[in-house]
Amino acid sequence: MKRFVSRSEKDAISLARQQQLELIGDALDASDDGFTIWRSVRAADQSIVDFTVVLMNKTGADAARIPQDEAIGKTLKEVAPGEGATGLHALFTKALLLGHSVKEVVPGRAMDGSPVAFENTVVPFGNDLVFATYRDVTEVEREHTRLLWLAEHDFLTGMPNRAKLQESLAESVALAQEKGLLTGFVFIDIDHFKNVNDTYGHDVGDSVLVNFVKRIRNSLPESAFVARIAGDEFAVLLHELETESQLQELMEEVFAAMQRPFKRDEIDIPITCSAGCVLTDGSAPPDEVMRIADKAMYRAKFEGRNRFLVEPIVQIT
Repeated sequence: MKRFVSRSEKDAISLARQQQLELIGDALDASDDGFTIWRSVRAADQSIVDFTVVLMNKTGADAARIPQDEAIGKTLKEVAPGEGATGLHALFTKALLLGHSVKEVVPGRAMDGSPVAFENTVVPFGNDLVFATYRDVTEVEREHTRLLWLAEHDFLTGMPNRAKLQESLAESVALAQEKGLLTGFVFIDIDHFKNVNDTYGHDVGDSVLVNFVKRIRNSLPESAFVARIAGDEFAVLLHELETESQLQELMEEVFAAMQRPFKRDEIDIPITCSAGCVLTDGSAPPDEVMRIADKAMYRAKFEGRNRFLVEPIVQIT
């Protein structure tokens, strides 16, 4: 027999639920993490087109820069405008479709336009609701980005290092083979650089290195890849060349830029360099390309320094 519930009983149940929600709300407001319950908004075909706030704690409202008592019913775009809303929509939908919790770092923008990042853990319950917790990991992500940059770049000049060079060379060689073009690879070494350090000191030597790589960088197209691989040794990647004469012309620009003395504290420091250049059609492995360019550079030094030598196209037959 179906039991009818009286209005007074319904009111009691409603009050009890409201009290429970208030207790939960108080507990969530005490947390340093953001907590929000979102309800999916579905189109006629049941595809999810948006999410709206059902409950949001104080930390979440502060992160969204909205008053907590105005959060209920707001859409994703109102809470996290721009790329943040797009990332969260994809994350919430993914959790509902998979039926289990997911965790991702979602980038976004603060009110002043600066980049921020939030680590989101999303738990689905039912077909329409997700419970999301999130914490600001902007500083953690910045530190991660900084450490990654340091792992791939030379601290003194800011140029990519040998590890990054090898990765980029492999990519460029593969692309050359795919497009039927040529990749130019160059090793450049400053002649008698030890004399600069011994005569003027390491501070002056460091200044010369920084300005040397700037001259290389400014002499080449923006697409060129310039790396410092060790001490006074540098490397250049020139993508998608068509002829050997292109490589010759670019290297002549680099060597012309080195004709002016390097200045430090009103002192003129004459600098020359030697380079070995090689062209590859992508059929030779990167290690072989580097080996031949290195050999050409040392031959340039042996033949009198202050010059560059270009090897013919390296192919594996």
